Amino acid sequence: MELVPTEDDVRYFTKYTSMPTFQSPVEGQLSYAMWLSETKWFIKDMRELLLLKHDRFWHTFMNNEMAMESVLSFMQNAIPMYLTYKLNSLENKEIAKLYSLAHKTVYQIICRLTTPQKNRHDSMDRQLFANMIYDHFTVSMPLIFDFIFIYGRGNEKVSSIVESIVKLQPKYEVDLKMGLQYLINVFASIQARCESEIRNQNLSESVLIDLVLYALDCSYNLGSLVGVSAVMRNMCCDVSMEYPISNFYENVVVALYACIQSENENSEYLTRLNDSRIELLHAFRSIIHVHLDKILQDPENSLLSADKFLGILTECLANNVFVNDYKNQYPIDVDFEILEQAYSSVDKIELDFIRNAYTASTDEEGNGQKNNRRSQPLEKAIHTSDSNETQNCRNEAEKAHEVQSSVQYVLDILPHLDPDYVRGVIEHFDCVEKALAVLLEGNEDTQLINDSKKDTNGEIVPEDPLDSFYLQTGIDRLNIYDGDEFDVMSKSNVKGTIKKGKGMPGNPKSFRELMDDKRHVNEMRHVYSQYSTLVDMDDDEYDDTFEAMAESESRHIKLAKGAKNLVIEESDNDDEADTEDSETESEPNKRAGFDFCENPEIARKRYEERLNSKGVKAHAPREAADVRGNPKGQGQDSKVLQNRKNKNEHKASQGNHNRKRGATFKRSRGMVPS
Repeated sequence: MELVPTEDDVRYFTKYTSMPTFQSPVEGQLSYAMWLSETKWFIKDMRELLLLKHDRFWHTFMNNEMAMESVLSFMQNAIPMYLTYKLNSLENKEIAKLYSLAHKTVYQIICRLTTPQKNRHDSMDRQLFANMIYDHFTVSMPLIFDFIFIYGRGNEKVSSIVESIVKLQPKYEVDLKMGLQYLINVFASIQARCESEIRNQNLSESVLIDLVLYALDCSYNLGSLVGVSAVMRNMCCDVSMEYPISNFYENVVVALYACIQSENENSEYLTRLNDSRIELLHAFRSIIHVHLDKILQDPENSLLSADKFLGILTECLANNVFVNDYKNQYPIDVDFEILEQAYSSVDKIELDFIRNAYTASTDEEGNGQKNNRRSQPLEKAIHTSDSNETQNCRNEAEKAHEVQSSVQYVLDILPHLDPDYVRGVIEHFDCVEKALAVLLEGNEDTQLINDSKKDTNGEIVPEDPLDSFYLQTGIDRLNIYDGDEFDVMSKSNVKGTIKKGKGMPGNPKSFRELMDDKRHVNEMRHVYSQYSTLVDMDDDEYDDTFEAMAESESRHIKLAKGAKNLVIEESDNDDEADTEDSETESEPNKRAGFDFCENPEIARKRYEERLNSKGVKAHAPREAADVRGNPKGQGQDSKVLQNRKNKNEHKASQGNHNRKRGATFKRSRGMVPS
């Protein structure tokens, strides 16, 4: 069935224009009158859309782009919720009344656009409705964000609409997460611009106002998103929105507050920044409380939620001002108690570390004055502050109590330490975790705490190590090795061994000295002394005492003639004459048996004797064949050519200069290869 075009398909719908009061402070009555006239026509067009039947209403929005543009014009130019209080201050009450009427009419149109049925008779298939509003961009991401921003505060109907849209069309969940990621990028861009303006010292009044309004708008948007529905809070957890919030709070909002306060302490934009801080703290609280809800609902399967909760708090510890304002605004101790009681398997050490970090005193020595100046305006905006004297007394009492609890905490772990010494270490480092780490490591630098001096202002000033070094050595040198155990410039006897040249002190310096080493003989002297044996250290050979010992034993060693190995023979039944003959025969060879290697002359002589015994005469050395010949071009002798031919035909199949084989042969004969 084809739909016939109607007048609504080509009709022009009036667009909403922003109110002159908030666009330009100085406007004439003509601008007010023009705005009133245009707004009346806008309201009239919106009411006519509402009066259309169900099918004609959707047909108009599907075929006439001007209808949707008219609705979006109000969403883009509407007054933010944090500025609606100015409507009551206008002299012309008709402006506020007309704006409220336009605000209500657009709300009704959006509710109808996000609902698949108007009544029991006018309805639409839910799947068809979900695909239609998503594919035709009838309900887009900018529309949802603006709808939450303008109508979300204190309106449960908005929460149900957002949840129903996400439930009908799951694709919206992916798009909403992308929108939240875009908001994180906006936070980073504002921070980059703020840091660049501060670095370039270009913080004029207009730039500051621009940055303040930009930060306020983003903070209020985020606060509206997390406050409208649990679905949005879970999405913020999925994209890890927690740390960007604390980082934006610390580096943008607080920095802008300090800049404006230095220019004008009574500026109205300080209140705007306080509103931004409250919105950011509320958003952070709403997002992080999602993990606690999961732990309470299912304590047994909440390991991931507990770890993520502690991880977020640990990561945010880098932002001191944010941590101080957050724990002053919300009961962080209650959260830790809930986590500890609901989830019994939580890491106690990590939990105690984070708890002590969040409950530590805010008045630190290094940046206590800076933190007080930055966090005091927020405390005034949240609750009434006490007098300065009462507050100082309270801070001192809290600090003393926290120091005492920190000392007790360290003594529970290290009970052998002196309480006064532990207190001094904690007060010196002003951080129980760092003090405990130093005490566990046994760092000697902690001894400087007891020996430290105080200047006129009462601050601890450690003693200069160079002064004590000068008193000990009398040497005034700026060197990192001064006083070191290996400092040869200040100590005569240096600990350790100083190596000079090759080798180590006491080791043999040459091969001859290594082979002539008799230290083992000297060490075994007392063993031989038990057998009435003397060892001569002057000669290379043993005394005759060893020969007598060898004769008295049952077995003796004789060196066979012409043999390379030692032959062991039994001598129990030998005659005395045989013993004398063997002694005379082996006497000249006794020394040869213990030589390092065989004498080459003896080997050559033995080879000649073997040839003579076989009747073979030794060949005379042949003359070297001439293969070089005359220079090229002068002709060659036939003998030279024959020698070259013989050399080429009888050359070896492999090289005869294998150094490895030669070295192996020498080692097998007891020789050392060169």
